[in-house]
Amino acid sequence: MSARPTTAGVILDLLARAHVKIGFGIPGVHNLGFWNALAPGRPTIMNVRHEQTCVYAADGLARATGSLAVAFTTTGPGAANTIGAFGEAAISGSPVLVISSEIPMKNRRDGFRGVLHEMVDQSSLFAPLAKKVEINGKKVTLSKSTTSAQEAIDTVNQFIALLSQAPHGCGYVGIPADILNQEFTVNVPESFKLTESGKAEKESSFSEFISTLKNELSAVKKVAIWAGGGATGTSEKVAELSEHLAAPIFTSFAGRGVGIASAHYLAAPVHEPEIARALADAELLLVFGSQLDGMNTKNWTLPFPARVFVVDADPEIATRNIEVSGSLKTSDLAGVINELLQTPTHSPWLDAQSLATSVRQRLQSEAKSKAGIQLVSAIESAWPTDGQIVCDMAVSGYWTGVYSDPRRVRRISYPVGWGTLGFALPASIGSAAMNKPTLVVCGDGGIAFAIGELATIKQENLPITILLHDDGGYGMLRFDQQVMNHPERGVDLFSPDWQTLAVAYGFAFIETVLENLAGVLAERAKSNEPGIVLIKETIYPPRSTSPRWNEG
Repeated sequence: MSARPTTAGVILDLLARAHVKIGFGIPGVHNLGFWNALAPGRPTIMNVRHEQTCVYAADGLARATGSLAVAFTTTGPGAANTIGAFGEAAISGSPVLVISSEIPMKNRRDGFRGVLHEMVDQSSLFAPLAKKVEINGKKVTLSKSTTSAQEAIDTVNQFIALLSQAPHGCGYVGIPADILNQEFTVNVPESFKLTESGKAEKESSFSEFISTLKNELSAVKKVAIWAGGGATGTSEKVAELSEHLAAPIFTSFAGRGVGIASAHYLAAPVHEPEIARALADAELLLVFGSQLDGMNTKNWTLPFPARVFVVDADPEIATRNIEVSGSLKTSDLAGVINELLQTPTHSPWLDAQSLATSVRQRLQSEAKSKAGIQLVSAIESAWPTDGQIVCDMAVSGYWTGVYSDPRRVRRISYPVGWGTLGFALPASIGSAAMNKPTLVVCGDGGIAFAIGELATIKQENLPITILLHDDGGYGMLRFDQQVMNHPERGVDLFSPDWQTLAVAYGFAFIETVLENLAGVLAERAKSNEPGIVLIKETIYPPRSTSPRWNEG
């Protein structure tokens, strides 16, 4: 490493200081400065095959760890190719930073010229989806095209800090290609710190909220907890509060596993009628880290308790979705829970484990759900607890992401933030970058979105097993058309010879049936080599999908 690092080198140093060990990217003529600056002590960059994968992989890593993840891309079409993945990460609250080159300063004039990859105001692509923050009373969007080395470094330094704070989201920084390679002779800035404002007001709001909530808790016997993705960092505290209040824990898709150490954790989703009735029976609901969005609440048709109190880093979205009795804007969920642990204990009013077991037994006996639960059971029995599971927008993914036992927080990634088909395969690269066995659960339609990443997986020798459910096309859309009495059009797809494809990419290949799936997956979990496991049985979608919301 030279005495005077380049702008790209300083940015890599800032990322290293933020404990980023690996980024994902594709080298292009404009962003080679990052590859030129790779050196010991700095993050490595895993090369992928498509720019959308840069961000999907970063999203997969962020979901698995809860920490900032980074994608590197190049100017114009390279940056534009990331937008779908950027939107999924942003809406799902993943802390992801996209750093892209932009056209060189030396080639710029007023207005468009036709420089290679040129586009005007590249950051505006990302602005509608990027995280919004308030700094010194001014609202700032974390999407910025910079024009100097100092501005680029200061912006990256600032965004690292802001994206690491709840509520999480995504940011974009654009840097001119010629500036990336410039030597940087100014001192590297200290870590950015946001000046706290309105401290007295916040303390007053906190005290008032806690006082009101304690009074309400003393007046009711049936308390329940709803835990979302914003509560994954406080899973043990949520479990402790659940035991203290004898409160069953309902979870959102992103909150799966939060509070799982509690005997009151509900393994079955609220979309099943017995679980929905249990939610309605509660007298008071404590919501931690959830927006109470449409997919989790059946478009807000779930019967919520009369008293709902929301604790979140951005409770405005939840309060926009349902009527609440009170809300508190804070990222200190543990602090709120500690206060509530000072209240009197409650007696159990619901046997959560027995209820979840009875729901599972019913699903095992019903014609529409029998195959789906068989798939779930095979994965539960075979895939290791320390492994990762990444689901796609597919019938098999809906069952796995919502109905399988998570065993711990951040084990399952499920893309029902924005709902991007094709998420699972590229996102799994980020999960597997931690050297953890990673299971991809996808359909034959979704895998096609990023099938070129099989080359990335093989080249990096990532411990990824693809559980591929080939139902001959877009199975969920086919089911939608059937339910709505529409003609089945556009949903049937040509399937390649999957074994030939697997062999071409150097993957192990096994075709099996649901009855034998557990044994096959158990063997795959022991292997560090990538592989594809193919199943073809008909599987109906679960009740967590909208066409089945109205079923009893």
